[in-house]
Amino acid sequence: MMCAQQEQSCQTLTVLVVDDEKAIVNALKRELRSLDCQVVTATSGRKAMSILRTQSISLLITDHNMPEVTGVDLLRFAHQYSPQTKSYMLSGEGDLQAAVELLNQGLITKYLAKPWDRVSLQQEVSAILNACKAANDSHVQDNVAQQKAIKAVSLRDYQSLILIRLMNISDIRLSHGEQHAAELEALLESRIDSLITQKHCLRLEQSGLFGLYLEQTTVEQTQILCAQIRQQLQRTFNVNGSAIFCHVGIGFRALHDCSLDHDILINSLNDTIVRDSHRISVSHLDNSTISQYQRQQQLSAEVEQGLRNKEFKLAFQPKVTTETGFIQSAEILLRWQHHSLGWVPPSEFVRLTELDGQIQAIGEWVLENGFKAASELRRFSSELSSIAINISAKQLQSTHIVEFISEKLKQYYLPPSFIELEITETALAENGQYLEELLWQLKLLGVKLAIDDFGAGFTSFSYLSKLPIDVLKLDRSLIVDVHKDRQRQEFIGSLIVSCKKLGIKVVAEGVEEEAELACLSSMRCDTIQGFIYSPAVPRQEFEKLMIRQPFCK
Repeated sequence: MMCAQQEQSCQTLTVLVVDDEKAIVNALKRELRSLDCQVVTATSGRKAMSILRTQSISLLITDHNMPEVTGVDLLRFAHQYSPQTKSYMLSGEGDLQAAVELLNQGLITKYLAKPWDRVSLQQEVSAILNACKAANDSHVQDNVAQQKAIKAVSLRDYQSLILIRLMNISDIRLSHGEQHAAELEALLESRIDSLITQKHCLRLEQSGLFGLYLEQTTVEQTQILCAQIRQQLQRTFNVNGSAIFCHVGIGFRALHDCSLDHDILINSLNDTIVRDSHRISVSHLDNSTISQYQRQQQLSAEVEQGLRNKEFKLAFQPKVTTETGFIQSAEILLRWQHHSLGWVPPSEFVRLTELDGQIQAIGEWVLENGFKAASELRRFSSELSSIAINISAKQLQSTHIVEFISEKLKQYYLPPSFIELEITETALAENGQYLEELLWQLKLLGVKLAIDDFGAGFTSFSYLSKLPIDVLKLDRSLIVDVHKDRQRQEFIGSLIVSCKKLGIKVVAEGVEEEAELACLSSMRCDTIQGFIYSPAVPRQEFEKLMIRQPFCK
């Protein structure tokens, strides 16, 4: 193990340069060739993701504006799946505000403007590489004794393993130097030692990582102890006159039913802490979590296969007019009938594919097949006024999305107003200015625009009313038990009145109860969507619903 680590520390560090313009990639590669590093390149964010999965990258230098997988998408991917990689953003002056936000979020270490200054670029990259080399050399020297101690640990002698990770160790090393970082780690180790008895504590081979092996404990006791440790360690410490804040991640694994090898256990628990760091304070790597990771890995690996083998299906949920009880529209929803796992909920696979960039391929498949189905349904029934298709924020970031939609309208001989594109409120909030401009471009095509899940986020109606919106969809959270909540009734009622003045249709989604339907009808909500009428059904079932309508009021 140590020989391998020593060999790794002597290897040249790797810099990954990403830009969709090949000339810029080649120019950057020439600028960095005098430095002691290996430079690998990618001309797309998707290719860069593949490199980050398979290679150890010390520094990522990426452009901001790239098609399909943007620089921001790539940085978020690297932050989650390769947290040890430092990141630089290289882009034009117009992206300065975006760079500031990325710096504040901790997604990039530095912003470099185009055109770059050669000397400054080389100095910045050299500083990062020197810090990484110093850290690697220090780790090799410090880990000989620690590795011997770890080998002496038998998991059978303990009930639980707690892993404590100093999440911002790399930033501390860059900001305060190697000596301060080492002294801080020693301080944390002594602080951990003082918190509990009947344990075996080791500083593990990866910098900023501590293992706490407990002899007698239950899962509940370990959970409480983890929270206490994190509370004691996540704070600012004074190290030789320097104030250093510690961002701590912590997780545990009960060992009575653990069949994992020690190194695999450490790596798996470490990965769990990184994944959970922005969501929960204490991670628990139990058998169900391991099974979940295995399932997620299988799903991510088999998206392309699922598209090829026609495992993805379209489902249609009717939108019913309150005045007539007739279906005036339908929302197309995506379903995945996996060959071995069965039906996979959209909430599961959509999140995964947004993280790894595969949502682009899925989104284009939905648009292609959705437009085709819309064309056929329009010929099937003249009573349908539109078909709604969901479009993700990632799809909207594509530079060719307007052209793609325009082409599909022509290909399937669809009047633009027959297509309604649904965009979530949260997507609009996260990508405000860019999406505003894009919405106007789509509006010029003639398609209808709907804001989905209104009420799930914090976007004000006054802001939405300035956009070219045709439909506002009320989130299920506003609808459930609305007949029992006078305050919500007042809010929805005034919202409907305001929308009518602006020519915006209001759709209540997730309506399931007769009392909810009666309340919304009394407020003159235009359209109802939900289980009260029908769940999302296959195409043939939807056509039968069209034949059997109207629904009883």
